Amino acid sequence: MAPAMRYTENGQELACGDGLWGTADALGVYRHDIADTTSGQIASFSTISEGETRSILVTRLKLGPDGITEVECLIARPDPMGGADPFPNGPANLDAMGAPDPSWFEPIPAGQRLPRDELCRIANLYFAGLEKNDGKGVYPFAEDCVRIENGSRTTAEPGTKRTPENRDPETPYQPDFKAMNAREQFETGFFAFVDRIRDRRFVIVDEEIGVVFAFAFFDHSGTVRQYELADGTQVSSRLTRPFSWHIGEAFRIEDGLFTRIEAVMTDCPYGMQHGWS
Repeated sequence: MAPAMRYTENGQELACGDGLWGTADALGVYRHDIADTTSGQIASFSTISEGETRSILVTRLKLGPDGITEVECLIARPDPMGGADPFPNGPANLDAMGAPDPSWFEPIPAGQRLPRDELCRIANLYFAGLEKNDGKGVYPFAEDCVRIENGSRTTAEPGTKRTPENRDPETPYQPDFKAMNAREQFETGFFAFVDRIRDRRFVIVDEEIGVVFAFAFFDHSGTVRQYELADGTQVSSRLTRPFSWHIGEAFRIEDGLFTRIEAVMTDCPYGMQHGWS
C-alpha cells in the first residue's frame, strides 16, 4: 500500500483496515479480472463470505510508483434485515460457474482492435440506450450477447417460463423477458423507469481483448410508475420510492457489438456519490 492510499467501500471513504477488511472471512471460487496496463489499474469480480453472509465483490485497484494508491470496493450484500433479495442465488451461481466464460479473454485479432476512446464510446451506448429507455435508440448488441447481473443470467436464457407470481425467482424480471436477447429487451422500452445514469466512469480498458469496465449510478426517481412500452402496451414499474443502483459493469466488444456483459449492483440512497472526483 502506498502511504497516501485511499479506500472506499460502497461509495464511503474508510480507513484501510476498516469495513470489509475486518469482516471478510473467505473468497469464493469465482474470479474475473480485467487489467489495464496503460492506466495501471485492475478490476476484479469475485464472491466473498462474511460469516454466513455470501456476497459479490467488485474491487478496483490503482498502482502508483510507491504501491497501491487507490482501492475501490463495491459489495452487493443481501438485505441485512432479511428483506427480499432481487438476486438471491447470485454468489452460488457464480461459484458453480467457477470462472467467467472463456470468450471474455480471447484476443481480438490485431487488425480488428479498437482504440480506447472508441471502446469507451461504444460502452457508453449501453448506458445511453438504457437511460429513459424508449425502444428507439442505438443498441449495438450481438444476437448471442449474454448479460450476467449479480450472478444470474438475464438474457436469452433457454427454457424460461412465466411463473404464477409473474416474476422469475432468481431475478427481478419476468421469465418471458429473460428469454429475449439483449437487443430485443432494449427495443421493448421496458427500462424507461431508469431516469438517469450518471457518474459514468470508464476506468479499465483492455484493447487486446476488447473489454471495458465502468462504474455508474442508475437513478430511479420513483415517479415513473405507469408508462408505455414501445408497442403501446401500458405497464406498471412498481417503483414508488426514489433509490439508486451503484453499479460496476464490464463489457466485451467485438466488431463494435456487445458480446458479453457482467454487472454487479447494489441498492443505495438516491443521488449518492461514489467518493472519487
